[in-house]
Amino acid sequence: MTKKILTLSCAALLLGAACSNKDKMKDNPFLTEWNTPYQVPPFDKIKTDHYIPAFEEGMKQQMAEIDAIVNNTEAPTFANTIEALEYSGALLDKVSAVFFNLSECENNDEMEKIATEITPKLSKHGDDISLNAKLFERIKAVYDQKDSLGLNGEQMRLLEETYKGFVRGGANVPAELQTRFREINEQLSLLSLRFGNNVL
Repeated sequence: MTKKILTLSCAALLLGAACSNKDKMKDNPFLTEWNTPYQVPPFDKIKTDHYIPAFEEGMKQQMAEIDAIVNNTEAPTFANTIEALEYSGALLDKVSAVFFNLSECENNDEMEKIATEITPKLSKHGDDISLNAKLFERIKAVYDQKDSLGLNGEQMRLLEETYKGFVRGGANVPAELQTRFREINEQLSLLSLRFGNNVL
């Protein structure tokens, strides 16, 4: 009987925590449409405790979008690979633009703490995309046939920059060296953050 009560209590606590998280997400201005002039961020509604959940949701959404590209059974094309990748991560871009701009011009201890927590996660997220072998395989397939695709100037530029970005981001790093590559990227991201804070 005691075990049953304990199980029910744990379930109630978990449900309560889930509901609480859902309420927090619902009130998060980053997860709503901005009905402001020129879609300017509603700074009066953004609080520091909105950033981490928005960053995490943004990374989660982008990884789902990346998975959709990678698992697409159709042959790689400019539209279903390069364009789809370019449009991925809208929420992550949204919160990153606000947070990192504010942290550079209106910084405080709380913002620095958030930056220290989120920077390694963003570094890992970026590496998870750049080092995704199946994703790079699709990008390279499009890149290898770029001259026969009839792309306009803007599309060709996007294709070339996407391909170069992945190569420079470690896509060709051998699998056995990728762990070390990730460690270096994480260290660099934290050192860059520390340097910026020292300048401030």
